[in-house]
Amino acid sequence: MDYIGQTEIINEFRKGIKHDSLSHAFVLTGERGIGKKTLARFIAKALLCTENGDVNLPCGYCRACKGFDENVNPNFKVIRSDTKNIVIKQIRDLIDDIGVRPLKGRKVYVIEDAEKMTVQAQNCLLKTLEEPPVYAKIILTTSNYESLLLTIRSRVIRKNLKPCTINELKLIAQKKEIDLTGKEYILSLSRGIPGIALQLLADKDFEEIRNETLKFLFDVNISSKLYFNQYLSKNKNAFDVCLSVMESVYRDALLVRCSLEDGLINSDKKDNILKYANMHSTIDITEKISRLEKVRNNMMRNMNYQLAVDIITMV
Repeated sequence: MDYIGQTEIINEFRKGIKHDSLSHAFVLTGERGIGKKTLARFIAKALLCTENGDVNLPCGYCRACKGFDENVNPNFKVIRSDTKNIVIKQIRDLIDDIGVRPLKGRKVYVIEDAEKMTVQAQNCLLKTLEEPPVYAKIILTTSNYESLLLTIRSRVIRKNLKPCTINELKLIAQKKEIDLTGKEYILSLSRGIPGIALQLLADKDFEEIRNETLKFLFDVNISSKLYFNQYLSKNKNAFDVCLSVMESVYRDALLVRCSLEDGLINSDKKDNILKYANMHSTIDITEKISRLEKVRNNMMRNMNYQLAVDIITMV
């Protein structure tokens, strides 16, 4: 089966491979769980494919593709954090390997979670990024593009992944043989991020977290606010699901404010959504969504967890 989603990026790479016009280094960016590592592997496989016809690469049946699927293709290397960081020795090993010309075709290197490279490791990589061998391609992935040194960013072409459509998420679930019966609404809570969708579908505590979050939003008593603050303080694993549920309610309320009651994510809570929408202005709801987005972004930058909990329970 072909890669699901990111059609624009894949088509650009296929065209570049066909015409041998690709740059030597790329960085795939996007939220955690959006599929950067999976896409990097797919692109790497296409780059290594030896099929010369008009089929969409990778072909899946040439020797290079089969070797890739079996993790024995000698021209493909992944550099990832063994502990907390990607250290300078790992980059030096990459440089040593990249200097050895392959017997045939290209060599492809994927640096996963590139933001984990130490400053020394990033500086060590600079010259190779600037003047790599013609047969080599380097693909970085990161959820925090700004954490890379400016000198690194200036030497790579950025490709930012877009959220998947609901249909694409359904195809991904189908590919993984996940039964969506009665769970389709969960896909809407994922914001188009496959990793979140799969996590929610597999989370046995999802319904409990959702119910606690909805109780917090729909109950105007101050005691419920304090209880929910304490609930999240003790259940850090529930935080991401909580944010997704809150955002879905806010977006449903905006639809109601715009007299669009069809297509609500939380359609089973329509009466509560209608009441909530009547109690809050469009500006107020929009500000709540903005606050959630800021908390998400700041959490990626190691925001204090309890501070994040306090901020969202003040809404």
